[in-house]
Amino acid sequence: MHRNQIRLGQTLLLAVSVGLVSRPALAGKPVGWYDAPRAVRDVVVSQGGLPNPLDLETEQNEGQAVYEAQITDQAGVVKDLVIRADGKLIATKADDAADKATERAARGKAVLKGVKFSHPTKINNPYLPLAELKQDIFEGTEGAEKVRVTRTVRPDLHKTFTIGDQKVEALVVEDRAYADGVLDEVAIDYFAQDDDGTVYYLGEEVDEYKDGRVVSHTGSWLLGKDTPVPGVMFPAQPKAGLKWRSEDVSSSIGELDEIMAVDETVVVPAGTYKNCIKVKESLADGTTEYKYYGKGVGVIREQPTGGDVKLISHTKIAR
Repeated sequence: MHRNQIRLGQTLLLAVSVGLVSRPALAGKPVGWYDAPRAVRDVVVSQGGLPNPLDLETEQNEGQAVYEAQITDQAGVVKDLVIRADGKLIATKADDAADKATERAARGKAVLKGVKFSHPTKINNPYLPLAELKQDIFEGTEGAEKVRVTRTVRPDLHKTFTIGDQKVEALVVEDRAYADGVLDEVAIDYFAQDDDGTVYYLGEEVDEYKDGRVVSHTGSWLLGKDTPVPGVMFPAQPKAGLKWRSEDVSSSIGELDEIMAVDETVVVPAGTYKNCIKVKESLADGTTEYKYYGKGVGVIREQPTGGDVKLISHTKIAR
Protein backbone atom coordinates (compact mmCIF):
# COMPACT_ATOMS: atom_id res chain seq x y z
CA MET A 1 0.00 0.00 0.00
CA HIS A 2 1.38 3.37 -0.98
CA ARG A 3 2.09 5.26 2.24
CA ASN A 4 2.12 8.60 0.43
CA GLN A 5 -1.58 8.75 1.26
CA ILE A 6 -0.75 9.72 4.83
CA ARG A 7 2.10 12.08 4.05
CA LEU A 8 2.37 15.83 3.57
CA GLY A 9 2.56 15.33 -0.18
CA GLN A 10 0.38 12.92 -2.13
CA THR A 11 0.37 11.37 -5.54
CA LEU A 12 -3.09 11.19 -7.10
CA LEU A 13 -5.10 13.88 -8.98
CA LEU A 14 -7.87 14.68 -11.39
CA ALA A 15 -6.11 16.90 -13.96
CA VAL A 16 -7.84 19.57 -16.06
CA SER A 17 -7.42 19.54 -19.83
CA VAL A 18 -6.97 22.08 -22.61
CA GLY A 19 -6.99 21.93 -26.40
CA LEU A 20 -9.67 22.32 -29.10
CA VAL A 21 -11.19 19.35 -30.85
CA SER A 22 -10.34 20.54 -34.37
CA ARG A 23 -6.76 21.46 -33.47
CA PRO A 24 -5.63 19.28 -30.54
CA ALA A 25 -2.29 21.01 -30.01
CA LEU A 26 -3.91 24.35 -29.18
CA ALA A 27 -4.07 25.39 -25.54
CA GLY A 28 -6.69 27.65 -24.05
CA LYS A 29 -6.58 30.08 -21.16
CA PRO A 30 -7.27 28.56 -17.74
CA VAL A 31 -10.33 30.07 -16.03
CA GLY A 32 -11.85 29.49 -12.62
CA TRP A 33 -14.86 27.23 -12.26
CA TYR A 34 -17.20 30.08 -11.35
CA ASP A 35 -15.80 32.28 -14.11
CA ALA A 36 -17.30 29.94 -16.71
CA PRO A 37 -20.98 30.32 -17.74
CA ARG A 38 -23.52 28.42 -15.64
CA ALA A 39 -24.67 26.52 -18.74
CA VAL A 40 -21.13 25.21 -19.27
CA ARG A 41 -20.75 24.18 -15.64
CA ASP A 42 -24.08 22.35 -15.73
CA VAL A 43 -22.88 20.25 -18.67
CA VAL A 44 -19.66 19.33 -16.87
CA VAL A 45 -21.53 18.22 -13.75
CA SER A 46 -24.13 16.31 -15.77
CA GLN A 47 -21.29 14.35 -17.40
CA GLY A 48 -19.83 13.38 -14.05
CA GLY A 49 -17.17 16.08 -13.86
CA LEU A 50 -15.98 17.87 -10.75
CA PRO A 51 -16.02 21.66 -10.21
CA ASN A 52 -12.45 22.16 -11.44
CA PRO A 53 -11.00 25.04 -13.44
CA LEU A 54 -11.75 24.95 -17.18
CA ASP A 55 -10.05 26.32 -20.27
CA LEU A 56 -11.37 29.11 -22.46
CA GLU A 57 -10.32 28.30 -26.01
CA THR A 58 -8.90 30.78 -28.50
CA GLU A 59 -11.38 29.76 -31.18
CA GLN A 60 -15.15 30.26 -31.16
CA ASN A 61 -18.08 28.21 -32.39
CA GLU A 62 -20.90 30.03 -34.19
CA GLY A 63 -19.75 33.26 -32.62
CA GLN A 64 -19.77 31.90 -29.08
CA ALA A 65 -16.92 31.21 -26.68
CA VAL A 66 -15.80 27.61 -26.32
CA TYR A 67 -14.70 25.94 -23.10
CA GLU A 68 -12.97 22.64 -22.46
CA ALA A 69 -13.14 20.53 -19.32
CA GLN A 70 -11.74 17.16 -18.38
CA ILE A 71 -13.74 14.37 -16.76
CA THR A 72 -13.17 10.74 -15.85
CA ASP A 73 -16.02 8.49 -16.95
CA GLN A 74 -17.38 5.46 -15.06
CA ALA A 75 -14.89 3.20 -16.82
CA GLY A 76 -12.00 5.35 -15.60
CA VAL A 77 -11.31 6.82 -19.05
CA VAL A 78 -10.18 10.45 -19.09
CA LYS A 79 -12.10 12.54 -21.61
CA ASP A 80 -12.27 16.16 -22.70
CA LEU A 81 -15.62 17.91 -23.05
CA VAL A 82 -15.76 20.74 -25.60
CA ILE A 83 -18.67 22.97 -24.60
CA ARG A 84 -20.08 26.14 -26.14
CA ALA A 85 -20.95 29.07 -23.87
CA ASP A 86 -24.68 28.39 -24.29
CA GLY A 87 -24.25 24.88 -22.91
CA LYS A 88 -24.14 22.92 -26.16
CA LEU A 89 -21.78 19.93 -25.93
CA ILE A 90 -19.85 20.21 -29.19
CA ALA A 91 -17.63 17.17 -28.79
CA THR A 92 -16.22 14.59 -26.41
CA LYS A 93 -12.73 13.36 -27.10
CA ALA A 94 -10.05 11.30 -25.44
CA ASP A 95 -7.24 13.35 -23.99
CA ASP A 96 -3.81 12.78 -25.51
CA ALA A 97 -0.21 13.32 -24.51
CA ALA A 98 0.23 16.42 -26.66
CA ASP A 99 -2.79 18.09 -25.09
CA LYS A 100 -1.64 17.21 -21.59
CA ALA A 101 1.88 18.54 -22.11
CA THR A 102 0.58 21.77 -23.64
CA GLU A 103 -2.01 22.35 -20.95
CA ARG A 104 0.42 21.62 -18.15
CA ALA A 105 2.96 24.09 -19.56
CA ALA A 106 0.24 26.74 -19.72
CA ARG A 107 -0.81 26.05 -16.14
CA GLY A 108 2.78 26.25 -14.98
CA LYS A 109 3.15 29.73 -16.44
CA ALA A 110 -0.16 30.82 -14.94
CA VAL A 111 0.66 29.50 -11.46
CA LEU A 112 4.07 31.20 -11.37
CA LYS A 113 3.16 34.50 -13.03
CA GLY A 114 4.63 37.31 -10.92
CA VAL A 115 5.77 34.95 -8.16
CA LYS A 116 9.02 35.82 -6.39
CA PHE A 117 11.12 33.72 -4.03
CA SER A 118 13.37 36.03 -2.01
CA HIS A 119 13.67 33.71 1.02
CA PRO A 120 12.21 30.37 -0.15
CA THR A 121 13.36 28.22 2.78
CA LYS A 122 11.99 30.56 5.45
CA ILE A 123 8.61 28.89 5.36
CA ASN A 124 6.54 30.65 8.01
CA ASN A 125 3.02 30.26 6.63
CA PRO A 126 0.92 30.14 9.85
CA TYR A 127 -0.66 26.82 8.88
CA LEU A 128 2.51 25.19 7.56
CA PRO A 129 5.50 26.73 9.40
CA LEU A 130 8.05 24.20 8.21
CA ALA A 131 11.06 26.41 8.94
CA GLU A 132 10.30 26.03 12.67
CA LEU A 133 9.81 22.27 12.55
CA LYS A 134 12.30 19.77 13.86
CA GLN A 135 10.10 16.67 13.82
CA ASP A 136 6.47 15.56 13.83
CA ILE A 137 5.39 12.05 14.71
CA PHE A 138 2.04 10.62 13.62
CA GLU A 139 0.38 7.36 14.58
CA GLY A 140 -2.88 5.71 13.67
CA THR A 141 -4.45 3.13 11.43
CA GLU A 142 -5.01 2.64 7.73
CA GLY A 143 -7.19 -0.33 6.99
CA ALA A 144 -6.02 -3.19 9.20
CA GLU A 145 -2.51 -1.79 9.58
CA LYS A 146 -1.02 0.29 12.35
CA VAL A 147 0.93 3.14 10.82
CA ARG A 148 3.57 5.52 12.07
CA VAL A 149 5.07 8.46 10.19
CA THR A 150 8.05 10.51 11.31
CA ARG A 151 8.34 13.85 9.53
CA THR A 152 11.73 15.51 9.92
CA VAL A 153 13.16 18.69 8.43
CA ARG A 154 16.58 17.97 6.94
CA PRO A 155 18.75 21.14 6.92
CA ASP A 156 21.72 18.98 5.94
CA LEU A 157 20.13 18.24 2.54
CA HIS A 158 20.01 20.80 -0.24
CA LYS A 159 18.38 21.04 -3.65
CA THR A 160 17.95 23.99 -6.00
CA PHE A 161 15.22 24.38 -8.62
CA THR A 162 15.05 26.75 -11.57
CA ILE A 163 11.74 28.61 -11.61
CA GLY A 164 11.59 31.09 -14.47
CA ASP A 165 14.76 33.13 -14.13
CA GLN A 166 15.07 32.37 -10.42
CA LYS A 167 17.26 29.83 -8.66
CA VAL A 168 15.16 28.60 -5.75
CA GLU A 169 16.62 26.70 -2.81
CA ALA A 170 14.13 24.21 -1.38
CA LEU A 171 13.50 23.32 2.23
CA VAL A 172 13.85 19.55 2.53
CA VAL A 173 11.52 17.36 4.59
CA GLU A 174 11.93 13.62 5.09
CA ASP A 175 8.96 11.34 5.80
CA ARG A 176 9.54 7.81 7.06
CA ALA A 177 6.42 5.66 7.03
CA TYR A 178 6.03 2.36 8.87
CA ALA A 179 3.27 -0.24 8.55
CA ASP A 180 2.88 -2.60 11.51
CA GLY A 181 6.36 -1.59 12.65
CA VAL A 182 8.07 -2.29 9.33
CA LEU A 183 9.62 0.45 7.20
CA ASP A 184 7.34 0.93 4.21
CA GLU A 185 8.50 4.14 2.55
CA VAL A 186 11.00 6.97 2.77
CA ALA A 187 10.22 10.15 0.88
CA ILE A 188 12.25 13.33 0.52
CA ASP A 189 9.94 16.27 -0.19
CA TYR A 190 10.93 19.72 -1.45
CA PHE A 191 9.11 22.93 -0.51
CA ALA A 192 9.53 26.69 -1.01
CA GLN A 193 7.57 29.75 0.07
CA ASP A 194 7.04 32.78 -2.14
CA ASP A 195 7.17 36.37 -0.95
CA ASP A 196 3.38 36.45 -0.43
CA GLY A 197 3.41 33.44 1.90
CA THR A 198 2.18 30.64 -0.36
CA VAL A 199 3.99 27.34 0.18
CA TYR A 200 4.85 25.47 -3.02
CA TYR A 201 5.54 21.78 -3.47
CA LEU A 202 8.51 21.25 -5.83
CA GLY A 203 8.72 17.48 -5.87
CA GLU A 204 9.54 14.31 -4.00
CA GLU A 205 11.97 11.43 -4.26
CA VAL A 206 10.42 8.20 -3.02
CA ASP A 207 11.88 4.87 -1.94
CA GLU A 208 9.35 2.11 -1.32
CA TYR A 209 10.52 -0.84 0.77
CA LYS A 210 9.73 -4.54 1.03
CA ASP A 211 11.61 -6.89 3.33
CA GLY A 212 14.10 -4.12 4.08
CA ARG A 213 14.99 -3.46 0.44
CA VAL A 214 14.04 -0.67 -1.94
CA VAL A 215 11.68 -2.13 -4.54
CA SER A 216 10.19 0.94 -6.20
CA HIS A 217 10.35 4.71 -6.63
CA THR A 218 6.66 5.03 -7.47
CA GLY A 219 5.33 8.55 -6.98
CA SER A 220 8.66 10.32 -7.46
CA TRP A 221 8.62 13.59 -9.41
CA LEU A 222 10.55 16.85 -9.64
CA LEU A 223 9.59 20.29 -10.91
CA GLY A 224 11.38 20.99 -14.18
CA LYS A 225 11.96 17.32 -14.88
CA ASP A 226 8.56 15.65 -14.70
CA THR A 227 6.26 18.68 -14.77
CA PRO A 228 6.46 22.45 -15.34
CA VAL A 229 3.82 23.02 -12.67
CA PRO A 230 4.72 23.35 -8.98
CA GLY A 231 2.14 22.17 -6.53
CA VAL A 232 0.60 24.62 -4.08
CA MET A 233 1.02 22.95 -0.70
CA PHE A 234 -0.81 25.63 1.23
CA PRO A 235 -2.12 29.07 0.19
CA ALA A 236 -1.10 32.36 1.73
CA GLN A 237 -4.69 33.45 2.36
CA PRO A 238 -6.80 30.39 3.14
CA LYS A 239 -10.58 30.69 3.15
CA ALA A 240 -13.51 28.33 2.90
CA GLY A 241 -14.13 27.15 -0.66
CA LEU A 242 -10.63 27.91 -1.93
CA LYS A 243 -9.24 25.24 -4.29
CA TRP A 244 -5.77 24.44 -5.57
CA ARG A 245 -3.61 21.60 -6.91
CA SER A 246 -0.95 20.33 -4.53
CA GLU A 247 0.43 18.13 -7.32
CA ASP A 248 0.00 18.44 -11.09
CA VAL A 249 2.30 15.90 -12.70
CA SER A 250 0.28 13.29 -14.58
CA SER A 251 -3.02 11.44 -14.49
CA SER A 252 -1.65 9.26 -11.71
CA ILE A 253 0.41 11.79 -9.75
CA GLY A 254 -1.50 14.73 -8.41
CA GLU A 255 -4.18 16.04 -6.12
CA LEU A 256 -6.96 18.64 -6.04
CA ASP A 257 -7.55 20.30 -2.66
CA GLU A 258 -10.40 22.37 -1.25
CA ILE A 259 -10.84 24.13 2.11
CA MET A 260 -14.02 22.82 3.71
CA ALA A 261 -13.87 24.70 7.02
CA VAL A 262 -11.66 27.17 8.88
CA ASP A 263 -12.99 26.79 12.42
CA GLU A 264 -12.56 23.12 13.34
CA THR A 265 -11.55 22.04 16.85
CA VAL A 266 -9.33 18.96 16.67
CA VAL A 267 -8.22 16.81 19.59
CA VAL A 268 -5.15 14.61 19.04
CA PRO A 269 -2.57 13.10 21.42
CA ALA A 270 -0.31 16.12 20.89
CA GLY A 271 -3.00 18.51 22.15
CA THR A 272 -6.25 20.32 21.43
CA TYR A 273 -6.21 22.77 18.55
CA LYS A 274 -8.89 25.33 17.77
CA ASN A 275 -9.71 27.17 14.54
CA CYS A 276 -8.11 24.45 12.43
CA ILE A 277 -8.45 24.35 8.65
CA LYS A 278 -10.04 21.23 7.17
CA VAL A 279 -8.88 20.39 3.64
CA LYS A 280 -10.60 17.89 1.36
CA GLU A 281 -8.33 16.05 -1.06
CA SER A 282 -9.90 14.67 -4.24
CA LEU A 283 -7.95 11.76 -5.68
CA ALA A 284 -7.85 10.36 -9.19
CA ASP A 285 -9.38 7.05 -8.15
CA GLY A 286 -12.55 8.87 -7.08
CA THR A 287 -11.89 8.69 -3.33
CA THR A 288 -11.53 11.61 -0.95
CA GLU A 289 -9.31 12.16 2.04
CA TYR A 290 -8.98 14.91 4.62
CA LYS A 291 -6.22 16.81 6.39
CA TYR A 292 -6.50 19.20 9.33
CA TYR A 293 -4.03 22.06 9.74
CA GLY A 294 -3.43 23.74 13.09
CA LYS A 295 -2.18 27.30 13.29
CA GLY A 296 1.45 27.45 14.33
CA VAL A 297 1.86 23.70 13.91
CA GLY A 298 0.92 22.41 10.46
CA VAL A 299 -0.77 19.07 9.79
CA ILE A 300 -2.27 17.61 12.98
CA ARG A 301 -4.61 14.94 11.65
CA GLU A 302 -4.91 12.97 8.43
CA GLN A 303 -7.83 10.80 7.38
CA PRO A 304 -6.87 8.61 4.44
CA THR A 305 -9.55 6.30 3.06
CA GLY A 306 -10.22 3.71 5.73
CA GLY A 307 -7.85 5.29 8.22
CA ASP A 308 -7.18 7.92 10.84
CA VAL A 309 -3.69 9.20 11.66
CA LYS A 310 -3.05 11.74 14.42
CA LEU A 311 -0.18 13.91 15.56
CA ILE A 312 1.31 12.52 18.76
CA SER A 313 4.42 14.70 19.00
CA HIS A 314 5.43 18.12 17.61
CA THR A 315 8.99 19.33 18.18
CA LYS A 316 10.25 22.74 17.06
CA ILE A 317 13.82 23.78 16.40
CA ALA A 318 15.44 25.18 19.55
CA ARG A 319 16.05 28.92 19.29
